[in-house]
Amino acid sequence: MVQAWHECISSELERVEAVMNDVTRSDNPQLREMCQYVLSNHGKRIRPAITILSYYSCGGRDAKRAIDVGAAIELIHNATLIHDDINDQGEVRRGAKALYKEYSLGKSIVAGDYMFALGFRLIGSAAPAIVDYIVEAASAMGTGEFSQKRYERNVAVGEPQYMNIISGKTARLIECAAKCGAYLAASDEMEIVDRVGEFAFRTGQAFQIVDDVLDVIGYEDNTGKKPGNDILEGKPTLPTIYAIEDPQVGPRVREVFEDPHATSADAAEAIALIAKTDAAARCLDKAKVLVEDAVPLLEPLPASEYKDSLIELARFIAARDR
Repeated sequence: MVQAWHECISSELERVEAVMNDVTRSDNPQLREMCQYVLSNHGKRIRPAITILSYYSCGGRDAKRAIDVGAAIELIHNATLIHDDINDQGEVRRGAKALYKEYSLGKSIVAGDYMFALGFRLIGSAAPAIVDYIVEAASAMGTGEFSQKRYERNVAVGEPQYMNIISGKTARLIECAAKCGAYLAASDEMEIVDRVGEFAFRTGQAFQIVDDVLDVIGYEDNTGKKPGNDILEGKPTLPTIYAIEDPQVGPRVREVFEDPHATSADAAEAIALIAKTDAAARCLDKAKVLVEDAVPLLEPLPASEYKDSLIELARFIAARDR
């Protein structure tokens, strides 16, 4: 039986949780409670996992620093989710109420800022290169979100613009996670660091493509959110872009996508129409190709269970259903 990708770093991921729980302790009980609310509602900790697997794959031995940096990146990631939900007026995150819906808008903004600050403090005295990686990724996320906002309900957006959006808002932080881990293990081999980063960048693009597909064909019990949110919010996602190209259903999908007053019933209709096209299949194929084309980038790394797990994690990302 093939070992699950995360089994070889299960103890390290437990330590990531312990680090995040420790650093989010606050003298203010409600701020602590809000941080725990966010951190307890999580997925598989993809970003710290990539940091740790990259570290070991590049020859690292003592993962303490990689664990701290992975935890910092996860805190920063969760801070962006708090702010994204406010910005998008999202109501549900991973099956639970968005933080600002459970508490309040003002307090949630503060909690997001607090988690940002904790993430950067946890990085502490890390090498300047690592700080630069994280600052660059955070800047790219902001640019990506603004680009997405600018293109809302714009049917002129095509695949190139979409790929640019997701590169900033998702892929750069995943790339950052990998480069940080690789750098901690092999700072004198920048070609290796860059190759591992490029592998993770393409994996991050695949991650967001699949995420957007799940908004169309996913099940709420798996994804934790109702399908159709992206269409209602006018977000230009790849399955919608492909479906609008369809000569039969495209005009109606376009109509719903452009309509700022579209209802949940309209979104459900659009999803049913998209399901009649090959849009989702094309997207999933693209995600798999991105990952498989990225795998050769890791060829210079020595054979190890960590390298194998890093590849299996990327393949899991391209094939996930939640």
